[in-house]
Amino acid sequence: MDINYRLIGSRICQRRKELHLTQKKLEDRMHITSSHISAIETGSKPPSLETLLEFCKVLNINIDYLLNGTIHNEFDDQLIEKIKLCSLENQKRISKIVDVFLEEEKLEK
Repeated sequence: MDINYRLIGSRICQRRKELHLTQKKLEDRMHITSSHISAIETGSKPPSLETLLEFCKVLNINIDYLLNGTIHNEFDDQLIEKIKLCSLENQKRISKIVDVFLEEEKLEK
């Protein structure tokens, strides 16, 4: 299996932007240069395993997402299981509440 570093870098860049972080702000949090971050995000330089794990920690993502694009974490599983325990009516209410939060976030941007 070949590792697609360009895709990994793209996922890092996307998540960084979702969190409204510049490369400079990420540099300060990770203690690597913004030029190194840029090289990783463009796929021109492969990150070390330690750097990948640090990206996961700082960007609050999991390694599976970076490598495979799979968004999955323990919190998601717990939340899904809790929602499944609710009645269909309450599941619909939860969905509406989430829609309100998403709309608020859209307006903030």
